[in-house]
Amino acid sequence: ATEEAFAELVCPITFSLPVDPVTAEDGNGDSVRWARPRPPTGIAMPSKRGCEDAEDETAQELRRTKSATNEAMNEFLCPITFLLFSGDKVDAWKLKLKEDEEVAEMRRKAEAGQGWAMCNLGVWYKHGQKGLAKDFAKAFEWYKKSHEAGDAVGTGGLGRCYLLGNGEVTKCPMRANTLMCQAAERGSKLTCYHLGRSYAEGLWGFPKDETMARRYYSMVASALIEDCTAGAKEGAATWLREHPTT
Repeated sequence: ATEEAFAELVCPITFSLPVDPVTAEDGNGDSVRWARPRPPTGIAMPSKRGCEDAEDETAQELRRTKSATNEAMNEFLCPITFLLFSGDKVDAWKLKLKEDEEVAEMRRKAEAGQGWAMCNLGVWYKHGQKGLAKDFAKAFEWYKKSHEAGDAVGTGGLGRCYLLGNGEVTKCPMRANTLMCQAAERGSKLTCYHLGRSYAEGLWGFPKDETMARRYYSMVASALIEDCTAGAKEGAATWLREHPTT
């Protein structure tokens, strides 16, 4: 019954539940999102017992009222809709709405000049997070703006773009080293970790240098910006324990 009721509401084109205002035959243009929080007369709220019966009655009531007026539809949808409709479809729909709002808010802050917000957009585009498609060019653009706005984490991200190269960005180890050293000195734990690992293992064109590795791995603990994972912190600490000074 739940799947049938969901099918009655879901848009056949976008496969999402309604959000924008809709107009019924009576001309009422109330939005589904603003539905009044009470069920229509005669429909029992789901309970631990008899939940399946309540779902069946609710689905039947929906089929009777869906083509009538928005007045009846509005009373039906909230709060019963989100109590009855659950599962992958609704979860994905709600997650998409949440992520769209987060991205829009982050863009507003970035456009207002917040360097950390620019950096976050760079991270999301780089990894394809928050519903955004992976786009290294856009990630590079936002990291660059973040760096220019004075954000240390953005500076480190820009340095890693030059370090790894991808798409339209050509590898430039010298530029990468300059930017990453700046970010590390300004307190980015993550950049300290990457530099330590680069020197410890001789990665990405860096020479294998235990002294430099120790320097940057040691800075992970004291750096002020908490932008790296617990795993990275533990990795740095483990290397330092295994390579004591002589």
